[in-house]
Amino acid sequence: MLTGKQTQNKALISLTDGKEIGRIKDLYLDEPLKKVAAAFLGSEGIINRKSSAVARDAIQLMGIDAWLVKEPNAAVAPENIPDNATFLLLSDLRGREIVSEGGTHIGAVEDVIFDNDGDVLGFTLSKIQVKGTLAERKAIARSAFTTLGSKTAAMTVNMAQAETAEVPTEITGE
Repeated sequence: MLTGKQTQNKALISLTDGKEIGRIKDLYLDEPLKKVAAAFLGSEGIINRKSSAVARDAIQLMGIDAWLVKEPNAAVAPENIPDNATFLLLSDLRGREIVSEGGTHIGAVEDVIFDNDGDVLGFTLSKIQVKGTLAERKAIARSAFTTLGSKTAAMTVNMAQAETAEVPTEITGE
């Protein structure tokens, strides 16, 4: 299992020629927050800033030390990746409030937890405002979320599921 923070500055290496394509600056998640959709490589240029990203389907392996990419020309403008309009940068998700269906403030999203295939398994918490299982675990499984919120609305979880659903505790690559 990996977290978004662990991917920061990880190299993307081309399988065909072994050259570094770039370094991960952030991650794009798909709209239902179930998968890593792309790796954001950042922006270049002073006047005409150009962003680049590598789509998930171009990534062969999400390794601990580096991510391996199928082709050396896989880095493209984010708008050239299918469904890019629905992507959400992980950095924009951090800090989003999480509440129970009954309105109890639970905490905020700190990071994403995903597996080696890029499937989102859960989220780590910051600003925890509850006691018990969630406070001890400091994470909530993706399956416990009933709504994903927005920039102005909190994410909602089913408390029974949030407290009982398994969240990976062994994070690799630390």
